Amino acid sequence: MDDSYLYSTRIQNTFDEDQAEILSIFKNELSLQPRFQITLINYYHGLPVSCPAHIINVEKDMIDLDVSPYQAFTMRDLHYTFIRSRVLKHDVHANVQYVNLSRRAASLRKLCYVEIMAERRNYIRLALDKPQRALFTTSDGLAKGKLVEISINGACVQINHPCSLEIGEETSLTFTLSNTQENIEYSLKTKAMLVGIDGEGLPRRYRFTTAPDKILDREIARYLLQRQIEILQEIKDVTE
Repeated sequence: MDDSYLYSTRIQNTFDEDQAEILSIFKNELSLQPRFQITLINYYHGLPVSCPAHIINVEKDMIDLDVSPYQAFTMRDLHYTFIRSRVLKHDVHANVQYVNLSRRAASLRKLCYVEIMAERRNYIRLALDKPQRALFTTSDGLAKGKLVEISINGACVQINHPCSLEIGEETSLTFTLSNTQENIEYSLKTKAMLVGIDGEGLPRRYRFTTAPDKILDREIARYLLQRQIEILQEIKDVTE
C-alpha cells in the first residue's frame, strides 16, 4: 500500500545516517529502561489508530516491539507505522518487517524522520468501504469516476480517463453515499475546487476541497460517524 501521501520526509543527513541515529537513540534508551515506551500511529481507512508500544530489542537495522492487538492488526494490513517519542527530533516512518497478532509482536526497519502531513488536516478523511459513483463538471463536459475518500470539507475521486480540469479550478461535484443501517443510497451535490492530483498514469485520484451547505454538511457528518463506527467494529471483531 502506498502511504507516501500521509507524510513528508525530513532527512537530516542521509537516510542511512538518520536511521543509524534513530537506532542509536533507541538502543541507548533501552539500556536505561528495559521495554522503553513509544507511541505508534497508523491510519486505517483514514481513521487514526494510536497506541503505546514497548521496544524490547534493537538489533542491526531492526527494532522489535511489544504492541497492542489493535496496532498489530492495522500494521499487518498496512505494512507501515509511524513512531512518536519524546527522545526523537521528528516523528519516524517505519516499514513493518514482521507482525504477529496473537503474540502482539512486531519488527520494524527502514526508519526515516518524517512529518505526518495527515495531522495537518482540519477534519478526519475516511476511505469508503465501497467506492461510490461520482461526477464533476469540466470544460469538456462531465468527468465520471468513483468517490474513494471523503471528509466534511473535502473529497477524493478516482477516474480512469483523461480529464481537462486543472488544479485551482472550481467545479460542481455530485456523488453518492450509502446508509448501511437503512440500506439506502442518496445523491449529494456541492461546489468544489481541485487542489491536487495523485498518480502519474491512469487511474488518477483528484482531490477536492468542498463547501457544503448546512444540509449537506449534516449528511456527510452522519455518514462519517457511521463509517467510523464500522471501522472500529472491524478492528474490534478481528482483535477480540
